Amino acid sequence: MRTIRTKVYKFNELSDEAKEKAIDWCRNVNNDIHDYEDIVSSAKAVADLFDLKFGKSYTDIRFGHIEDRILELSGTRLYKYVVNNYYDSLFTPKYIKTIGRELKCKQFICKIHTGANGKFTQLFSKLTKVNDGCALTGMCYDDDILQPVYEFLKNPDKSTTFEDLIKDIENAISKTLRDIEEWVNSDEYITEQIEANEYEFTQDGNLFR
Repeated sequence: MRTIRTKVYKFNELSDEAKEKAIDWCRNVNNDIHDYEDIVSSAKAVADLFDLKFGKSYTDIRFGHIEDRILELSGTRLYKYVVNNYYDSLFTPKYIKTIGRELKCKQFICKIHTGANGKFTQLFSKLTKVNDGCALTGMCYDDDILQPVYEFLKNPDKSTTFEDLIKDIENAISKTLRDIEEWVNSDEYITEQIEANEYEFTQDGNLFR
């Protein structure tokens, strides 16, 4: 039997060269796309909303089943079509205030919750809807994927067709997946994960097990 003594270091105690080695190790063992399932959930929700179908991947949207007269809508006609058919899903009732007790009312939409100090009521407008984000699944990726639609509603370009919006949604899904993959492979993100998990390393940057 023999005893080996090894000095261990926190990440911030390593040399720059050892830090690079530690980051490369973490990048190789944690190669799953962060939040992939959440992005997919948002993509599916958007597809369901607009009656879109996926091909072999979630970045391959098919819309051949949609009538040409719908795909060719543009400008004001497209704006009215989106508002008439999807407004209630894209926007949510405006939050007014919170009352520290159970309250039933007709003037507002009342949502009663139970907290640590008892019941409380959130009041929402029946007349005004806003884009507070995450309208479909509660995930921030809803907004990333729906951004082309929200931008069109703010500025209904005459040349933009419904088919264009669908293709923009497809590109938004691809961009969201690509951005997340780039972020989780960045030195900044990996350093945060190393420090959050309090990993320890040998002097040359190998993980101490």
